[in-house]
Amino acid sequence: MNIKQLSLATAVSALTFTTATNAVLGPISIYLNPIKVSSNYFNNLDTNATFASEIYTEEDIKNSNSNNIYDFLTQNTSIAIAPSSGNRFTQKIDVRGYGLTDGYQNVVITLNGRRLNNIDTSIQDLSVININSIEKIEITKGSGSVVYGDSAMAGAIHIYTKKSVETITTIAAGNYGIQTASVSAGHSQDNFDLSISMDTQKQGGFGVEDPQGNKDKGEQTNKKIGVIFYPNNSTEILFDLTKSNLDTRYPNYLTLAQFNENPSQNSSGRVYTHQETNYSVYNLNTKSQVNSDLEISLNLSKETKDSTNSFYNWQDIVNYDTPTKNDYDYKTADLLFTYKKDNLKIDGGLTTFNGERKGSSDTTSKDNIGVFTQGSYEKDGYTYTAGARKESVDYAYNPNSGTFLSDKHKLEAYDIGFNKKIDENTFIFSNFNVAFQAPLIDRFFDWDGSFNGFMNPSKSKTINIGLNHLTDKSKTKVTLFRSNVTDEMYYNKTDGINTNLNKSHKQGIELQHKQHITPKLLANINYAYTDAIIDDEDLDSNPNAYNGNKLPMASKHNVTISTSYNIDDKSKITLTQKHRSSAFSEEDFANDKSQKQKEFNSTNIGYLYKHDKNLDLTFDIENLFENKYGTWLRDDIIYPSSFTRNIKAGLTYRF
Repeated sequence: MNIKQLSLATAVSALTFTTATNAVLGPISIYLNPIKVSSNYFNNLDTNATFASEIYTEEDIKNSNSNNIYDFLTQNTSIAIAPSSGNRFTQKIDVRGYGLTDGYQNVVITLNGRRLNNIDTSIQDLSVININSIEKIEITKGSGSVVYGDSAMAGAIHIYTKKSVETITTIAAGNYGIQTASVSAGHSQDNFDLSISMDTQKQGGFGVEDPQGNKDKGEQTNKKIGVIFYPNNSTEILFDLTKSNLDTRYPNYLTLAQFNENPSQNSSGRVYTHQETNYSVYNLNTKSQVNSDLEISLNLSKETKDSTNSFYNWQDIVNYDTPTKNDYDYKTADLLFTYKKDNLKIDGGLTTFNGERKGSSDTTSKDNIGVFTQGSYEKDGYTYTAGARKESVDYAYNPNSGTFLSDKHKLEAYDIGFNKKIDENTFIFSNFNVAFQAPLIDRFFDWDGSFNGFMNPSKSKTINIGLNHLTDKSKTKVTLFRSNVTDEMYYNKTDGINTNLNKSHKQGIELQHKQHITPKLLANINYAYTDAIIDDEDLDSNPNAYNGNKLPMASKHNVTISTSYNIDDKSKITLTQKHRSSAFSEEDFANDKSQKQKEFNSTNIGYLYKHDKNLDLTFDIENLFENKYGTWLRDDIIYPSSFTRNIKAGLTYRF
């Protein structure tokens, strides 16, 4: 955080403190009260939960004035996020020190309960989610493996959208061709709700044109129709269909000298990488209250996706090589039950996921089937939880020519925890979690696409110890954690193979604190300190090569500081400062490269004006001081991703 940023923060804080004596407005609209956690099925309040969590409500998201869900998660949470190779529509996610290289593979992300994780190393695509439609975001850290199974080693991120039938229009525009627009409408009658929505995100490009005259521009369009039918007072049936299209270009790498000189340049003269993706997602969910104690639900989904990636030709850099095309077919079926009697609650069920990727030379599949049960018991200020899961993972590799290959893993997850109410304002908790990650299908291939063999799954053991404290003006969460990991997966560039780290660990502390300083002024700090260490890894060419080294792309410090000030009963200003410390570059497992991953800094200002109950006006400045940020693959291989001051104005109207 440089002198200019500190000076601005100090000036705004001074302004808000000096004017606060004239405050007549009530508390700022942000929830400091306990919030129900839905994603683990226990439906505890977050203060009573036996695990660590971050919960963000619709009001929190609205007050942030974020452009999209990536901006919100980057600027407001303990999660580390960065564009993948400069692709702002597809961004990598790190929770608890698994690193921005592969950390997204170690966390489950769901949308209304449906997994967004892929069977290959493609990143979960959150750009398909309209931020204006989000009702709540739940981040459960070091937990979730019993319910969600495969990949929930760092935890899980759950996104829930609204079932609104209101008619709402939102439009916004800014520099660099930034445009967003969304419209939703619906109808409710007796036992029937209908809703439709469409939204688009556009960016005109932040760098110069490539040889074909294209900037690093992109456009995402999403369309959705949903129906909810209530045949009786105890049953709900939901069906929705979503179609999404993404067309984006993102820049090539730069050397350090070029990045420092001008990160918007295209010094290599290559055409930009071009990605086109089309989705269709069908969901059918039924939920029925069988009697006063038992609820049963069946959730079915089908996703079809085609993805085309075009890269420059090595011999002719101003034109594209033959595009890489993949077709995906995902099917999910979950049969779940909830039994509740007095102080006892039991959840369980059967979950299945069948994923297939068809490329030009092979078809590869990964199928998961799991069964789980968990229980929660409350008595005398204590909450006790325990759960277990068994999951089978089957792989099949079927090349167009060659030998059919298959493999199977049988894996287990466990969680046990407690929460103790010390007094009306203070709660302590702890849980022990065992989790796993089955290899993604890309891990079985070398850099040139040849089959290199199956891999071991990763496993983790995590302990969390935490405290929740509430007052009428503040909310505080503190968590200490440690995760011991075996067979953490990574790409070993030295030997040119996908393989496993023998042993590694992550440990740290997480702090969230919200404070009403005055009735008009709210301050928020979200800080995570994480240490990610490789304990044991032997290379074929160098035994004990990485022992004691830091895991690449895992920042020690991740902090967000924000203040929100109600100027009057219609307008509010928010100042946010985000800092993420430097780390070793993506491929630097030896910790010996001369260039490190640069630290991330961004200062943002948001203004909200509520003209009346139907009309909101917003004005936002992102990256006020034009801090430059890119992703370091290795020395002089830097993908620029953030280096401009972005200004945007928008309005929302409710009919």
